[in-house]
Amino acid sequence: MSVPEAAPSSGDAAPPQAESFAVYLTRKLFTDKGYHPGTVPEAQALVTASDAVLTYSDGLSCCIVCIIDREREPSRRFTLAPEVVARVANDCLKYTGRVNGAKLPLGLHLIEVGKEPPSAADRERLQGYRTRFFSRARVSASYIDTFACDVWHNEGWPRSAPRPSYLRKLLISPRVESTPEVVAPPPERRPVLTVALLAAIVAVFGVEHLFPLEGEGVGLLGPSVQTLWGLGGLDWTSVWEQGQWWRLLTAPLLHADVFHLLLNGIGLGFAAWMLEKQVGRAWLAFVFVLGGVGGGLLSLAVNPVGVVSVGASGAIMGLLAAVLVLSQRAPMGPQRVQLQMGALRFLVPSLIPLATTRTSDHVDFAAHLGGALVGGLVGFVLTRVWRKQDAVPPGTRWVGALSAVAWVALMATGPQVARVHGLARLENALIPAESMPTPADDLPAVAPGLVARYPRDPRARLFQAAVLLDAGDAPGAEREIRAALAEREVLEHFFAGARLPLKLHEVLARALLAQNRDAEAREAVRPFCAAGEGKDAPSELTGLGLCETGNP
Repeated sequence: MSVPEAAPSSGDAAPPQAESFAVYLTRKLFTDKGYHPGTVPEAQALVTASDAVLTYSDGLSCCIVCIIDREREPSRRFTLAPEVVARVANDCLKYTGRVNGAKLPLGLHLIEVGKEPPSAADRERLQGYRTRFFSRARVSASYIDTFACDVWHNEGWPRSAPRPSYLRKLLISPRVESTPEVVAPPPERRPVLTVALLAAIVAVFGVEHLFPLEGEGVGLLGPSVQTLWGLGGLDWTSVWEQGQWWRLLTAPLLHADVFHLLLNGIGLGFAAWMLEKQVGRAWLAFVFVLGGVGGGLLSLAVNPVGVVSVGASGAIMGLLAAVLVLSQRAPMGPQRVQLQMGALRFLVPSLIPLATTRTSDHVDFAAHLGGALVGGLVGFVLTRVWRKQDAVPPGTRWVGALSAVAWVALMATGPQVARVHGLARLENALIPAESMPTPADDLPAVAPGLVARYPRDPRARLFQAAVLLDAGDAPGAEREIRAALAEREVLEHFFAGARLPLKLHEVLARALLAQNRDAEAREAVRPFCAAGEGKDAPSELTGLGLCETGNP
């Protein structure tokens, strides 16, 4: 096989401007496009019919380029018959891979380079080297006119072949020598942070089951929506109206069920490990946090009020987008393609979307998109500032410090989560609106059941105390009211400003008066009398004669 040299071999070799364009093109395909001299055994027949044969293969796609130098030898032609070339292309299909079960096409492209435009006979001959568009073994041909700086092709151009625009640019631009890209390999790293992130989401899923709140779960081993909200799930009201911004950090660690956890675990394991190998733990932590926050913010902006969003999908999409963009740093070839295809296998179905849930079997497409946009932006910035000769990305220390601050902030949300979870637990202990007794209900029949089911709701105790007081059991009524007043946390958080505390003290006073404990009854209602400043004292208490008119 006759293959032009990749570079002049000695000081007295011809300068680059003196060599033929075919030689220059061969070298540029090698240095710029990842082609390698030579070809596979099944295509050896092409070697004797060409001045140079180059092959690109990355494990998925494969393209063979045959170059005929008619500048150096005008009578030179590619002489293999079109049917022979088509058979060679079919024999080489084994070197392309599959995507989702579909076999990828192979490209076989012939390039003749001459100093004059192609003749009618040349065009007719080269038109024969063209296969049907849907053929997996795609053959095409072109002619490069170096005098007119023009490229003719037979419209059978495989997507994997050198593009006409690329060839024209080489024709009209000054010749520039280049060498294959050399990218500093990253240092060897163990997936320490990847494993830690996986362990964290599994541990948090365990916490969801250790501290459940009442409500119906979703999916296999799925906690209730109330549980997810109580442990830091993301919703519009809590964040925008109550200022609970810390939910942007906690929501990515929560998952709706085992299936949700499994899908996110697989995606996280792949994406985090790929990125940890590329950029290290500091940048991995940084992208994970930013992706989770970015996905959460877009989720809040798009989702309706009342939706509780959980899951690491936004953070995972951020990692995958960063891997996809940063794959451009890898040299052309199998390594770059493996990174790109691996990221796209997760990104494409997730952005359609298909996989991850919010809570009630709905896809949080906004979180996916928000995380992907943030991760892609970080990856883009890195590709601009990270020199290929540097094994470690710049700013690693600063990014590590910012990531540490974010993770410390996440740990600091513990008391907030405990407080909100406690309040949610208290709220679940209250009588639902649909279970509240109505005037038509038989209160003596209903009240004992309410106390049994909702012992921490002061209203249940109040109903039972009223029943006991009407039945003449003043000590029993006093006992129920004092139990209700003991629920200070419930009264402060759910009934502050309501008339329930006044009503409780009124019934307590009645129970004490029934036991001839007038002084205690007056003392029990004194704060309410004072709050009313005498003449404005509640009528319930003045009717009992426990609040004096005028100044107390």
